[in-house]
Amino acid sequence: MSYKIYLTENWPYERMKRYSGNLTEAMTKIARRFPDDISFETLAKEIASGERQLWIIVDEKENFVAFVTSHIEILASGKKRVELLELAGHGGEKIADMIEPIEEWAKTIGASEICPIGRIGWSKIMRAHGYRPSVVKYRKELNNGRK
Repeated sequence: MSYKIYLTENWPYERMKRYSGNLTEAMTKIARRFPDDISFETLAKEIASGERQLWIIVDEKENFVAFVTSHIEILASGKKRVELLELAGHGGEKIADMIEPIEEWAKTIGASEICPIGRIGWSKIMRAHGYRPSVVKYRKELNNGRK
């Protein structure tokens, strides 16, 4: 199975409408999985405002497979970084190659680096695409101060 990825920032409503049900389902899924980090409402608002870019991955029949969001960050040095934030849908490892068109887009906007943020389980796949871990985020549940 082959996949394509589209940046949707200039899509008309009619084209987006085709994927609205799948997007809602995938965005709801990711918000439920990470309720402390993102909500459906925040994600939708940031995509609609242009704060995050929405990428849609489709199969050869243009059926929805997954979505990815990106965020353009200006670093203290003035350099531009593209962060890849959310990924939800289906396709697993098979959709990892879709990072290459995002890399090409990042170059066209003058980004000096691209920084996917994801679970540790993606490490092997990301290494195969030339990515290396930069920082590790540790968490410890404090149970809201309760014992």
